[in-house]
Amino acid sequence: MAITTVVGASGVTLAVTVDGAQAQALASQYSSAVSGVSGLTSYDLVPGSNSSFSAGVSQGVITQSGSYSIVGDVQYVSAGSYAEQDTLTGSVAIDLTKNTASSVSLLTGAWDGATVFVGNQNGSFVGGVGNNVFLGAGKTGSWNIATGSGNDTILGTNGNTTIDGGTGSNLIYLGSGTNTVRSEGQDTIDGTNGTDTVTLLGGSSVVNLHDNATVYDTTGSNSVTVGNNSFVTGGSSSTYFTTGASATVSGGLNDTISAAGDLQQIRGTGNSISVDGSLSFLNGTGNTTITAGNATLFGASGLNVQFDGTSGYSLFVGGDGDETISAASSHGVLEAFAGSGTTTLIGGTGADTLVGGTGNSTLTGGSGSSNLFALVDGHAGGDYTVTDFGSAAGNLMALYQYGLQNNNGLQDVLNAATVAGGNTTIALNDGSKITFVGVTDLKASDFTVS
Repeated sequence: MAITTVVGASGVTLAVTVDGAQAQALASQYSSAVSGVSGLTSYDLVPGSNSSFSAGVSQGVITQSGSYSIVGDVQYVSAGSYAEQDTLTGSVAIDLTKNTASSVSLLTGAWDGATVFVGNQNGSFVGGVGNNVFLGAGKTGSWNIATGSGNDTILGTNGNTTIDGGTGSNLIYLGSGTNTVRSEGQDTIDGTNGTDTVTLLGGSSVVNLHDNATVYDTTGSNSVTVGNNSFVTGGSSSTYFTTGASATVSGGLNDTISAAGDLQQIRGTGNSISVDGSLSFLNGTGNTTITAGNATLFGASGLNVQFDGTSGYSLFVGGDGDETISAASSHGVLEAFAGSGTTTLIGGTGADTLVGGTGNSTLTGGSGSSNLFALVDGHAGGDYTVTDFGSAAGNLMALYQYGLQNNNGLQDVLNAATVAGGNTTIALNDGSKITFVGVTDLKASDFTVS
C-alpha cells in the first residue's frame, strides 16, 4: 500500500491511498501527468452536480464521500484526502456521462471504494483501496483500468480495454473491443463478444471467453472456456473447455482438457484430454489419458498414454526416451511407430499396425484381429517382443527392406530360430531380435517381406 500525492485546489497536497503494483504504477503516471500540465486548474468538487469550469485543462478534486456528477470539460479527477487529514472515509460515486472531455484520467483512493459511471470518452481509472466499481458497458471509449486488493467489479466498454483487477476476488465483464486482462486475484472473467487476452496470475479463477481468445495460465486450479481459434497456455491442475471448431492448448501439468471440435495439444505433461473431433498431440509426456475421435500423436520421453480412438484412424510416432501407448480400449484403428527408446505399443479392437523403432520394443496387437507387426531395415536394430502374435490367425509380421524374399532368405531366418520356454526368437542381419511369446511353430506364411 502506498500514498500517491497530487497537487489539489489552491496548491494543497492531496494524498490518495493506492495498493497493488499495477495500480501504483498507473497512479504514478497520473501524478506525473498532472504535475507536468502547464496552466492546470484544480477545483474542489462537491456532492451533486459540478459544472461551470473555466477553459483550459481542469482537475476535479474529491475529498469527501458522496455522489458526484461532473458536467463540462474536465480531464483529470482525483479522490483522496488533503495532507494530514482523513476526510475521505466513505464511498464515492463519480458520474462522467455528461463530461465532455475526450479523455479522462481518474485516481481514487476511497476506503469504501469508488463507483465510476463513464460516457463514450477514453480514459484511465485507478481504483485504490476499497471495493471499486467501473461501469462502462455499452460505451465506446478505450480505457486503461487498474485496481488494488479489493473485490472489484469492472464492466468494460466496447472500446479497447486494458484491465488489472488487483489481488481481490473480482468480477470482470469485457465488451466487444480488443481487451487485455491481467488477473492477479481469484476472478470471474466473462468476455463473450470481444477479442480477449487474459493472463492468470492468481489461480482459482473462472474465465469464459469468445472466439480468437488467448489465455496464459501461469498458476493453476483455473477453469477456462474459450471459443473457436483460441490459444491457451496451460497451468497446473486447471480445467479447459474449447467450444469451437478448433483450438490449441500448449503445455500444462495435470490439466483436464475438453474440446467440442478439433484440438492441438503441445508439450503437455500428465494431462487428461477428451476431444470430440481430431486431436493433434505434439511432444506430450507423463501419465496421460486421451479420448478422441481420431488423433495424430507425437510422443516424448516419459510418455505413458492411455488412448481411446473412438472412430477412424489414429497415428502414434514415438520420440526419444522410454514411452508407452496403450490403446487397449480404443475402437478405431491405430498405426504406431516406436522411437529410439524403450517403447511399449499396445493395440485395441481394430486391425492395428505396430512398428518397432531403433530402441527395444514390446508390441501387443490387442483384441483386434489381422494386426500387422513390422520392422524396417535401417530403422530397427533392437530387441522386440511380440506378446500376442498367436492370438489371431490373421496376424502378420512384416520385415521390410531386408531382402528376405530373395535366395530363400526368410526360410533361413526361420531355420535359425530359437525355441525356448514356449517362445520363438528370430535374429536379423541388422542385429534385431524378435521374440514371439507363446509361439513355437512360426511359418513363412506368418510373414510378409520385401
